[in-house]
Amino acid sequence: MSFMKKISRAGLVLIILGVACLWISLGDTIISFKQAKDFEDVLNGDVAAGDHVAGQVLFLLDPFASMQTWTENSKTHTTTAKKTSSQYYVLPGGEGYMGLSIGSKNFSTANKLVDQTYDFLTTGVMPTEELTTDARVVVMDEELAEMFRDEMKEYYGYTDQELDDMGPFLMIEPRAFNTIRAFCSAGAVLLVAGVIAIILHWRKVSAQIRKAKEEAPGPDLD
Repeated sequence: MSFMKKISRAGLVLIILGVACLWISLGDTIISFKQAKDFEDVLNGDVAAGDHVAGQVLFLLDPFASMQTWTENSKTHTTTAKKTSSQYYVLPGGEGYMGLSIGSKNFSTANKLVDQTYDFLTTGVMPTEELTTDARVVVMDEELAEMFRDEMKEYYGYTDQELDDMGPFLMIEPRAFNTIRAFCSAGAVLLVAGVIAIILHWRKVSAQIRKAKEEAPGPDLD
């Protein structure tokens, strides 16, 4: 029972919050400090999961999937698409392709770059549309990977064996690294503050318990 009295509840809360912040942000924070590769490296296939990629996208092909937010009618319990928040485009890379996630504010720019990429394939004129991103490279999640595989087979003529030989499909995802670093720093501060709060509370309660024992009357021997 005395052990629980020595533990600071406020300190525990701070530690839990700090660990949660670090759990969410630490991986991306580490990636953010890596030397960023550019999209020439991507085009040459010189990227892997966990890499940091930044700069101007050189070429881009059609989207193969999208993410939508939905609204539900409370009366009819039906759902309707509200808006498309992200689109996932096919990005040339190495001997094959990977995915690139694009947010809604860049849809127009991305679609112009797609058109210019197809023009390049017929005219040799380099795309001029400027689409830049600061991103991480991750392994594509299972649902997106299945849609990507279908796109590769239906529109690009790849066989299952050729797709298997590519290994895990990669996705380049834009990240707000400055915000993530701040979130990670906050998590570290909360964690340290929680540990300090627990230590101080532990010492305080331990001192109170010792003092109470010292002041307690001894056994009456008379």
